[in-house]
Amino acid sequence: LRDQQPEYVAVAFDVGRTFRHEMYPEYKGHRERMPDELMTQIERIKQVVEALNIPIFTRDGFEADDVLATLACQAEAQGVASLIVTGDRDILQVVDGAISVLTSGRQFSDTIIYTPEGIEEKHGLSPDQLVDLMALVGDKSDNIPGVHGIGDKGATTLLQKYGSLEAIYSNIGEVTPDRTRKALEEGKADALLSQELGRIITDVPIQLDLTACHTRDYDRDKVVA
Repeated sequence: LRDQQPEYVAVAFDVGRTFRHEMYPEYKGHRERMPDELMTQIERIKQVVEALNIPIFTRDGFEADDVLATLACQAEAQGVASLIVTGDRDILQVVDGAISVLTSGRQFSDTIIYTPEGIEEKHGLSPDQLVDLMALVGDKSDNIPGVHGIGDKGATTLLQKYGSLEAIYSNIGEVTPDRTRKALEEGKADALLSQELGRIITDVPIQLDLTACHTRDYDRDKVVA
């Protein structure tokens, strides 16, 4: 708030199981249950956000990143650029000329702002190719399987050559070396599943109210209390 001085601000929270869990019961399945102490802290954070007069957006069945991406796309349609602040790099796939992402580096204070150019420089891919990168390599933190035997370097090379997951499989006969082609053939179902699990949704059934999101004064005594 101090450094970016946004004209509008909104916050999104996860609300439980999502369509991804219905699609793949093992999604995030290896994560430990949230500690009771953390649940208490999250409720306290919501109280602080409300005291600061910042609107909260949630939607059953969707993750906070889906909500944030949807709000950013709706803002873009209204001529407003967005800076998404998150610890989850999956959302980098929605970055474009009007949407950038701020996340932390090695330390929380070491922030990085990702633009399309920054993503191209870091990953050698465009933002919209990142979901296909995840489809191929998976995501251990979310228990997304990917294709066994395909790593970051190999997946990036394939996407740089063919452009998309669909194009890779449309040209599977010419993929080399043989072990890569075999891994892709055997792991096609996992690749397509991982693509769906990893894709950030930008049409969550919510409506951005820019007027409600306009930064405004708050009751200082309430915040201090």
